[in-house]
Amino acid sequence: MTTGVEGIARHVAAFKGQIAPIAAISLFGLSMTMSYPLFALLLERAGASGAVIGLNTMAAAVSMVLIAPLMPRILRHVGIGPLMIGSALFMAAIFAAVPIHHGIAWWMMLRFAYGFAGTALFFASEFWIVGAAPEASRGRIIAIYGISLSASFMAGPLVLSLTGLEGWLPFLVAAGILVAGLAPIVWGLASAPPIEDEAPPRLADTLRFFTSDPAMIWAVVLFAAVEYGTLSLLSVWGVRSGLPEAEAVLLLAAFPLGAMLMQFPLGWAADRFDRRRLLMLIALVMIAAPLGMMLSARALGPLVPLMMVWGGLASGLYLVALTGLGARYTGQRLAQANAAVVLAYGVGALFSPPVLGAAMDAVDPDGLALASAVFALSFLVLVLARMLVRRKTP
Repeated sequence: MTTGVEGIARHVAAFKGQIAPIAAISLFGLSMTMSYPLFALLLERAGASGAVIGLNTMAAAVSMVLIAPLMPRILRHVGIGPLMIGSALFMAAIFAAVPIHHGIAWWMMLRFAYGFAGTALFFASEFWIVGAAPEASRGRIIAIYGISLSASFMAGPLVLSLTGLEGWLPFLVAAGILVAGLAPIVWGLASAPPIEDEAPPRLADTLRFFTSDPAMIWAVVLFAAVEYGTLSLLSVWGVRSGLPEAEAVLLLAAFPLGAMLMQFPLGWAADRFDRRRLLMLIALVMIAAPLGMMLSARALGPLVPLMMVWGGLASGLYLVALTGLGARYTGQRLAQANAAVVLAYGVGALFSPPVLGAAMDAVDPDGLALASAVFALSFLVLVLARMLVRRKTP
């Protein structure tokens, strides 16, 4: 009887450990997606140039690159619960502070600080999700995380349509959502993975993952390049290709929709098949998708399914990377690997918009598709080279 009760208790604890961080990060993601149009609109109303608005958007990526190597050390000293709770409260305070003063410099400073806290929050959440997931179903649990996060990203603009963009209300609602996200953290914190008492991590330890686990880490760079760079220019490509503006914007919605539909099948595959071969297959499709975009008729009919496949497979890069690193590392090493993931995303988010924008100007408008295909081809070559090296190693 006691054994049965203990078994039930273990299952409940495991459930809490897997669901709590997913629920929390979904609420945080909902709030974060509200920040993008809110900050952009404030700056536009204040007369900021397009370059200034773009710099404000890039502040999150800069914050990621700066703080990611420090996150394992911060997590070790602060702990997962205080780090998540403190980051969420800090982000809520930033939302509440935005309308206090009207000034471009004020909003830029707040956006930069918001990026630091958001990076810490996502780092801690993903460490919890990956560390608490059992090996046999880690890919599917990360897929559920991806689906929940995609849904929250799609819901953010819907919430803004209800609150409007004027006055204090949208900022206070966003802050309130962040505070609500504390409830799942407190509920499930006892089931969070432990932080092992190992030697303090060094900055070089985080950077070393770019060479020790290149397929997984550079997969995240490619994912960020598509999510941050390609998506930022996709509507421009649509307009330059002859689509009406309303239809060009619809191409953006196809990306997260494809991610939601394909997350669970990809998670299932990541649990069962060789992950490097799975990354190769994804890379091949990500070469073909932008080339197909160039060759297809410039109409929503063929383009929307193509964007769904492209977006769905791109999200698979991140899923497979987290699954692979979670299978290989635990404790402090997992924290360092997750910091490398955050850093890799920041690198991809930083370099891709200017590179893809320059490619689009050089070959108008299909430079976007060509450069995106070259990114994927470069990643495929890297994975193949890594597999050949491992095969030759005795």
